[in-house]
Amino acid sequence: MIFSSLNFLFFLPIVFLAYWLSSGTLRKLILLVASYLFYMSWLPSYGLLLFFLTAANYFIGLAIEKYSAKKAFLLLSLVINLGCLAYFKYANFLCQSFFESAAITHGYFGLIKVPQIPPVLDILLPLGISFFAFEFIHYTVDVRSGSKAIKSPLDFALFAAFFPSQVSGPIKRYQQFDEQLHAAKKLHQQDMVEGLGMLMRGLFKKVALADNLAVITSLSVNKVFALGTVDAWVLMFAFLLQVYFDFSGYTDMGIGAARLLGFHLPNNFDLPYVASKNLIDFWQRWHITLSTWLRDYVQTPLTGFRSSRLRFNVATLLTMTVCGLWHGAAWHYVAWGFVHGVLLVLTREYLQIVKGSQMLKRLHGKKWMMPLACLGTFIAVHFTQSLFLAKSVDDAVVIMRNMIWYKPSTLGLAEMFWQSPVVVPLILYSLWGLAFVEIPWLPSKNFGFVRSFLTATPARQYALFSCVFVAAIAFCPSSPSPFIYFQF
Repeated sequence: MIFSSLNFLFFLPIVFLAYWLSSGTLRKLILLVASYLFYMSWLPSYGLLLFFLTAANYFIGLAIEKYSAKKAFLLLSLVINLGCLAYFKYANFLCQSFFESAAITHGYFGLIKVPQIPPVLDILLPLGISFFAFEFIHYTVDVRSGSKAIKSPLDFALFAAFFPSQVSGPIKRYQQFDEQLHAAKKLHQQDMVEGLGMLMRGLFKKVALADNLAVITSLSVNKVFALGTVDAWVLMFAFLLQVYFDFSGYTDMGIGAARLLGFHLPNNFDLPYVASKNLIDFWQRWHITLSTWLRDYVQTPLTGFRSSRLRFNVATLLTMTVCGLWHGAAWHYVAWGFVHGVLLVLTREYLQIVKGSQMLKRLHGKKWMMPLACLGTFIAVHFTQSLFLAKSVDDAVVIMRNMIWYKPSTLGLAEMFWQSPVVVPLILYSLWGLAFVEIPWLPSKNFGFVRSFLTATPARQYALFSCVFVAAIAFCPSSPSPFIYFQF
């Protein structure tokens, strides 16, 4: 069951009615059962994994708070959570890497005899394990640092299993979620309007934009050697938009579903492609909950509170490499994270130079510099994203080489893009952005009068949501693509 499926279209209203018609503990039980049904609709046996990790971290949290051996219990939590994550997500990657390294060793030194084909373990990645493993780690680390543990097993189980954020985030902080669980809730008109608005916007992003862009990228990713220069740029542009619309669309729907139930989940995207003036700014706007988690629980412990510039930069490199490995068990993801780490270090060093130069300060203060800086950031992300798209580092190098050195186009991706069904939804989404989004380097008012007219009354807003829903269904391709971040 995914947010853009017909099953969810029936599931959410039933949960919504049952939730608001009940109260107290019964309301929490309904939400917990619904969350487990949502998760187990894909593969029922993995509901046991979620239950085991929930029970283990619940008791470990209580033990950390009560007993003096706090470090030992925290270490146990890290072993359980990272161990499960390593087994399900990285076992095949580690196995393959070991056998490839052994084969090289045997070839050069004749030390080890290895099979020609590395064994493949029959492991199916549980949906959302990267997200709830990080939430469990955050919980036990924060309890170790002095935050209060959750005493109610029902409340803790809901923190772990809450279906709007269960499979692809956003990554919650338990203090805010637990506070919302205990707050008195009433169904407000504002929650209805904003929740439905987020749901419809996310649905449009996913089915009308991301799924249509997936048709272009899926036809090209296996033909990187046939890409011409224009093909390579169009492919990466389409993939960049696909990743954004796919992931932000999913999280929009999750945030919207949570809002309908009276919960406020953290925002995960803040105009990363059009408002990021450098790579540091980009990572503060893209997948915000993951970026802040990595900052708080990886970079800060590596950096320390009194760190040198060198140590901070090394910590940044290591953190971004971990970020790449989190995204996928393959070397091209590791390379992608490392490259972004290098770019972040270079960006930080350049900004230090700007601080000491009056000329550069004046240059960066010019009005025209903001859109130029945003364009440069977009191109940098556009170029490096080939490491994310490609199936190997070699394929990514081919894509980047074709983007730099001219090669005649053979696949005709530019024509395919302009003739695809995605063009009209992109125009509609751009118009929506001009009316509803404040872009820093555009005039502040934009088409604000359109927004005022469409949102003047709840009735007009519901009419707008109905139009967005119809448009999403109208432009939905016959073969929808799975969410990209399910593989992570």
